[in-house]
Amino acid sequence: MKFTQLPADVQKKLTVNAGIIATAFTPSTGTVSASDIIGATSGGVSVTYVPTYKDFGGDMDNCPKNTMELKQIESVECMISGTFVTLTTANAKSLLGASDIDSVDTTKITPRATLSTADFDDFWIIGDYSELNGDTNGGYVAIEVTNALSTGGFSFQSTDLEKGQFAFEYMGHISLSDPDTMPMTIYIKAGTAEAAAYALSFDSAAGSGSGDTALSGMTSTPGEGESYVYQTGYSLWVPAQGTVLAGTAWTAWNGSDDITATTGMDIVLAIVTTATGVANHAGKTTVVSKA
Repeated sequence: MKFTQLPADVQKKLTVNAGIIATAFTPSTGTVSASDIIGATSGGVSVTYVPTYKDFGGDMDNCPKNTMELKQIESVECMISGTFVTLTTANAKSLLGASDIDSVDTTKITPRATLSTADFDDFWIIGDYSELNGDTNGGYVAIEVTNALSTGGFSFQSTDLEKGQFAFEYMGHISLSDPDTMPMTIYIKAGTAEAAAYALSFDSAAGSGSGDTALSGMTSTPGEGESYVYQTGYSLWVPAQGTVLAGTAWTAWNGSDDITATTGMDIVLAIVTTATGVANHAGKTTVVSKA
């Protein structure tokens, strides 16, 4: 059917898994510290941002209702909700809202009758995004909710032979110090391929002709704009990443032909940027050739 189809890049635009809730996150590097993760959750985390609008033309004669030029934002409600299944004194205090951890007995958290600006926290909800989710360059959706206060109170539910559950609800707030800044910011970043390790491992075995060796098992292969070069000899060094490999000491290789070399020699194989000769991967092994 004509319109029963998906976007061509649907796999690149998915948000997957439950994600985490944390007190800090660095969008520029996509990094979060394990110590900043507030706790383990069950059932995922819900985040909503709902504006309430005022229609100034609604009671105006000769003016249609919901005219865009006369519509204004009256308020916003920014909420985070979910269920924790782990508990610390820090997030127990956070769940209680207006409360304090005792300065002497740090296992004791006591609610108080007055609210302080210190009871408001910034939270990040971060989830995996796109088809590339490696440890270093993985994509993410990150939602920052600022000046969040626990509005759901403290709730503990125990169940026989199950984990205890601590439902939570937080509301983000605007600050009088910056009334035009809303309490939510969203970051969406697609992942990129992980950088492969520089070290190139490979095997040398007897080739098809006398004095030839066959290379195989390369742990990296040339990408677009890259190619192999090799060098044979004794007591050879593996070039450092970024070294320009040029001149008669280096021979281009197509990745499949046998190479003439003597058993016991060193062979250094490198993947270089073809246009510049800059080494992107390199490694060394001992030649095994056909007698």
